[in-house]
Amino acid sequence: ENWDNSVALGTNSTGLFSSALSSLIDNTPYFYTVKAVNSAGTVWGSTVTFNTTKDQAPKLYRTTVSSVGTDSWVRVNVPNYYHSMVVVATPRIADQNNAPVVTRITNVGNTSFDLIVQRADTGTATFTAVDVDVMVVEEGSYTAANCGVDMEAYKHTSTTTTYKNNYATDQITSANTYTSPVVLGQVMSFNDSRWSVFWACDGNRANVPSASAIYIGKSVAEDPDKVRNDETLGYIIIESGVSTVNGTTFECGTGADTVEGIGKSPAYTYTLSGSLTSATNAVLSAVAFDGADQGWPVLYGSTPVTSTTLSMAYDEDMKADSERTHTTEQVAYIVFE
Repeated sequence: ENWDNSVALGTNSTGLFSSALSSLIDNTPYFYTVKAVNSAGTVWGSTVTFNTTKDQAPKLYRTTVSSVGTDSWVRVNVPNYYHSMVVVATPRIADQNNAPVVTRITNVGNTSFDLIVQRADTGTATFTAVDVDVMVVEEGSYTAANCGVDMEAYKHTSTTTTYKNNYATDQITSANTYTSPVVLGQVMSFNDSRWSVFWACDGNRANVPSASAIYIGKSVAEDPDKVRNDETLGYIIIESGVSTVNGTTFECGTGADTVEGIGKSPAYTYTLSGSLTSATNAVLSAVAFDGADQGWPVLYGSTPVTSTTLSMAYDEDMKADSERTHTTEQVAYIVFE
C-alpha cells in the first residue's frame, strides 16, 4: 500500500510500541496502519483513523522581512499552519528621501503569503528597497482567559474607498468587549493594481476607534484616481497594554496626536512603558485623519524600534503634489519583544 509518510521503528519485541508524530494540521482527519515483518512473512494491520482537534490559539507570529522592493513579490513563509491568516505589515523608511510606499499582500495561503511595497507617487522620487515588519494571526476571536488578552482578527470586504475630503468606511461589530481597543489593519488582497492603504476611526474621521464604535476602510488619500476595486481588509483588534500571547510579549496602544509628516522633521516618537526587556518588530496603523490629505504611518530611521521608544512618521502620497508635510496624527501600534 502507498502512504504519504512512514516511520521505521526498527526491531521490537512482542508488546506495546509507539512513535511520536509532528507537524500535524489541526482539525484534520488522519489515517494510519502498521506493518510487521519477520521470517514468517509480512502482515499489515487494520487502517485506523483519528481527527486532530482545532488549535484554539491565535498563532501570533511576527518578523521583519528584509529588502522588499517594488518590482517583484517576496514569498513570506510562516512557521505555523493557518486555516485563515490575517496579516498586517508596516514599512521601515530610513530617511525623507525615499519615495512614499505602502505594503501590499496577495496569495495568502495556509503557510505563506506574498509581500511587496507599492509606490504612491508618480515614479519620479528616489526609491530604495525597505525592510517590512509583519504580524500574523489566525482569524478568530480570543479572550484573556484562553490566550492572555482580549483580541480578535477578521477579514472584511471593502466596497467603498476613502479619498481626500471623502471618508467612506464600514462599521465593524467586535466579537469581544474592549475598554481601550487598538485597531491594526491591512489591505490584504491585490484585486486592484492601484495602491490603497488601511485606516480606521469611530465613524468620525478625526476620532480614533472607541469601545463603542469601530469603522474601517481603504484610503487613496490625494490620488486623483479615486476609484478602486473591492479589496479584502484584514483587521486585528487588541485590548491596549502589555500582554503575552503564544510566548510572545508585546505592548500595544493608540498614541498621542503628535506624529507629523515625513516631510517635516521626523522621527516622531512614542515612549513605551518600559515593560519590554527588548524589542524586535513593530506594526503601525492609521487611526483617524486630522489631515484632509490623509496618509499612513511608517516606522522611521535606522533603529525605529527599541524597548522604550517607537520612532515613526506620517507619510503621504505624491500623486497630486510633492509635499509630504502632514499635520499631527494619532497612530495605533504594537511592539514585540
